[in-house]
Amino acid sequence: MGSPLRSLSVVVACLLALSARGEEGSTAATRKAADATMGQGGGDDARGGGPQMIVDDEQQGAEVPPPAPTGDERRIIGEYIRNHTPEIRECYEKRLRERRTLQGKLIARFDVGPNGRVIGASVEGIADRELSLCVVKVIRGWEFEKPRSSVKLRVAYPWVFTPTPSR
Repeated sequence: MGSPLRSLSVVVACLLALSARGEEGSTAATRKAADATMGQGGGDDARGGGPQMIVDDEQQGAEVPPPAPTGDERRIIGEYIRNHTPEIRECYEKRLRERRTLQGKLIARFDVGPNGRVIGASVEGIADRELSLCVVKVIRGWEFEKPRSSVKLRVAYPWVFTPTPSR
């Protein structure tokens, strides 16, 4: 998986190349290149992985990634996520009405800021843009207890979705 900064660099490079050539109507080509680079086109991206949806308030550079929660913080965060899984399941059920065969593993990665609020979120796994957007929106609304360490924490959480058989 490439970093958001690298993806942004590729999009900027495409924009510069197109503007240097003076092509008119390049907006659609630029948008297509950006969608392909960010993996948000609804299908598999060029790296062979699933789509990726990223919403992030903070720029990511060469900094060391935040630590994962441990001990009581891990337990508390896990409990919060399990208590709010019906919201995530609702996103899936809504999409399932339109795509009856939609299924798979969705992995959410998000950062919990020092104040307990989610400050960046991404999902990958299931190739469905609307599902990804819905899940990211739900996660962005979550607010946890403030981390004891007063630093941001990185969380990854998987959900496996399968349609319920009709009776």
